[in-house]
Amino acid sequence: MELALETDGAVAALRVRGDVTLTEAATITEYLRVARENGALRCVVDLSACTALPTTIVAVLMREQGRFAVAGGTFALTGVAGQNPFLSQSVAAGRFEHYRTAEEGIAAERRAAGASIDAPRGGT
Repeated sequence: MELALETDGAVAALRVRGDVTLTEAATITEYLRVARENGALRCVVDLSACTALPTTIVAVLMREQGRFAVAGGTFALTGVAGQNPFLSQSVAAGRFEHYRTAEEGIAAERRAAGASIDAPRGGT
């Protein structure tokens, strides 16, 4: 497994390449923790170059989705295919936001981050 994390202000992209084993799933959590510590509120995890995921990945990703939500952010996936049937089913059921490509997801999250930063604040 290879991981590459890019952060740009409130947006982070984590690219996962190769086979992910059960013991390596915790490393994904660590990378996402670093992204949050670097100020990311919106995250896109790109699985398009990932060839296999353990069955526990759904629980790992749902926990991470919750952590981003608690911080006021969002969590989305791209490139979900046949790496893990449980993850594919979760995406199909709408449990995860999903974009067709990482580029599409990152662009959408950057727009959303800009909109939330630029949005007028309530009050009188």
